[in-house]
Amino acid sequence: MRPATETPHPTGRRAVKVTAAVCALGLLATATAIPNWTGAAGPAQSPPSPSTNDPVRSAASPCPSPAALTAAQLKARAQQKLDPSPTHLPESAPAQQALEAVTVGPSGCDAIPGRFAYVHLLQWATDTTIAGNNATTRIVLFEEQRWRADDASGRVIRSRYPTGKRPTDDSTYEPGELDGPIGPIAADPAALSAHIDATQPRFLGPTAVIRGLVSLLGWRTPNQAARTAVLTALRDTPGIAYHGPVTDRAGRTGVGVSATSDDIRFLLILNPTTGELLAYERAALTPPPGSDRTGPLVDDYHLFLVHTRASSSGSS
Repeated sequence: MRPATETPHPTGRRAVKVTAAVCALGLLATATAIPNWTGAAGPAQSPPSPSTNDPVRSAASPCPSPAALTAAQLKARAQQKLDPSPTHLPESAPAQQALEAVTVGPSGCDAIPGRFAYVHLLQWATDTTIAGNNATTRIVLFEEQRWRADDASGRVIRSRYPTGKRPTDDSTYEPGELDGPIGPIAADPAALSAHIDATQPRFLGPTAVIRGLVSLLGWRTPNQAARTAVLTALRDTPGIAYHGPVTDRAGRTGVGVSATSDDIRFLLILNPTTGELLAYERAALTPPPGSDRTGPLVDDYHLFLVHTRASSSGSS
């Protein structure tokens, strides 16, 4: 067993180096809804039927359960042509006032029970190979299914294209082996601030808050109260910018919040009715020193397909 990390980048178990050297990513030229992928099923759980006597819960959309991609589907997805530029954002406004209008409502996944937080995502990242004085950069598409219990035990299944030497990695972790704070993501704003500090100290500025939240949310499934605390943390952090409607790589429209430092922009796309994290993007707004790039480009993108819970981390 090897240690896993809760950073928004591939872990040290991979020979992939996610660098600030930007890659040719961006929004799909034609955005569509999340496809009805077939293959190995995800967590074999469905949300209970909403009660007719519970109008709040009945208003929540069903919890999605996208299946894992087959090797052929992952290859086809990786070969889709992408716009290399960062996501276009509407004019920004300070998040402190604008996020007041964002309502954190119930999610269909809130009713799913289970010991494990289950997160299913796709990630586009750079793979840089250095041979002598030559550096070759390509884009690697990862699919990850993550199970994490409150005691920091869990399981990660990772597939990638191009496949490399190990196209699929399936690792199990004992209690305490997964990084990050023990327990679920905090639902209290003060406790959540402490969790953020444990991953990306808040005194480093607004970009640290966004990076800290991605690190936490990449491995945990927040309930409605915790999602409210997340929006509170974003709203109360000076330097966080709010943007209007923003579309992710699955064609879902959310609201964007961003922070920029050293010409690196960190963007979250949130569901405007539930506050759930839809996507995360890191973009270099100017080419890094020594790069042959000529304009702003994305170097890391996470598309979160679902945050839910599962009773076990059994084969999916």
